[in-house]
Amino acid sequence: MVGHRVWIMTFILLSVLGCTGPRTTAVPASNPQERTPVLGRLPATFSGDFPCADCPGIRYQLTLHPDHAFFLSLTYLERNSRFDSIGSWIVSPDGQRLVLYDESVSPDQFRIIDPNNLRKLGIDGHDIATGLNYTLTRANDVESPESHLALRGMYRYVADAGSFSECLTGRRWPVMQQADNASLEQTYVKFRKQPNDELLATVEGRVVTKSGADGATPHPMLIVDRFLGLWPGETCGARLATSTLENTYWKLTRLAGMPVIVPEQQREPAMVLHQEQHRLAGSGGCNRLMGEYRLDRRLVSFSQVAGTKMACRAGMEQEEHFIEALGRTAAWTVIGEHLELFDAEGKQLARFEARALR
Repeated sequence: MVGHRVWIMTFILLSVLGCTGPRTTAVPASNPQERTPVLGRLPATFSGDFPCADCPGIRYQLTLHPDHAFFLSLTYLERNSRFDSIGSWIVSPDGQRLVLYDESVSPDQFRIIDPNNLRKLGIDGHDIATGLNYTLTRANDVESPESHLALRGMYRYVADAGSFSECLTGRRWPVMQQADNASLEQTYVKFRKQPNDELLATVEGRVVTKSGADGATPHPMLIVDRFLGLWPGETCGARLATSTLENTYWKLTRLAGMPVIVPEQQREPAMVLHQEQHRLAGSGGCNRLMGEYRLDRRLVSFSQVAGTKMACRAGMEQEEHFIEALGRTAAWTVIGEHLELFDAEGKQLARFEARALR
């Protein structure tokens, strides 16, 4: 029970401290280099060593690109451990803060001191009250280290060549035919309905710079070190967009870590949480669903969830698991246009994608 309370309190803290206002859609730059009003010439790398509770320091290396993509590397000194991430950046409307959006619930934020210096802000978006160093300084050269990344993107395989369009940055890379690429390719061929279909894939991989087969100018390519999953019916969602929990049509895309497959001539499993009466309405795929919900910041619970009594040839077991998952739900989070539901221990029960209300 103590573990349950600790996990639930973590969600409450994220709710209280992680509110940074609505995301602002940025217009990507089309030029390979660009001078921005507050950040100066891009691309640029900013670096610095930040304090660490149990190590000599954490080396931050942040590279910003004109198309609003960023690459961030965190190296824990004397531990030989490094964590890489990728995402999109924007500048706040007042021009004072740099905001980094990745797959985290709360974005990293930096105060733009001048085009050469960025100071890290707290999770609440305010200055960290300390005399320790939290400043990144522009480096003389643009650093492009080989990054080891957890990636989510739209994959397709056409004419014996695979390509991967990364969700957070919109960048598309050719996929090299090595490492675990064969698993990704074979699973895609199994699930696609048309030869040119794009399907959402999750992988662990590296973005490397390689010359083409014809010896052309080197360009970025993706090496898939580990294929994680393919998710038919799910997309990236709009870049830098976000949806609200309530009054949004949520299409069910994953259930207990497995992709949701919609049988032919059936409705897609989905739900809408109607704010005015705290009422749940939706479909399990075969039957209409209805119920009630109670919301307390990052905590949510469903009650009296029931459905009509139709019998369908397929999808009944999936519908039962959907209703069961709602009954076990204790917390939620929305990242971009995707909703995730969790049980009291923090295990993901279901994942949804926002669609136009229907």
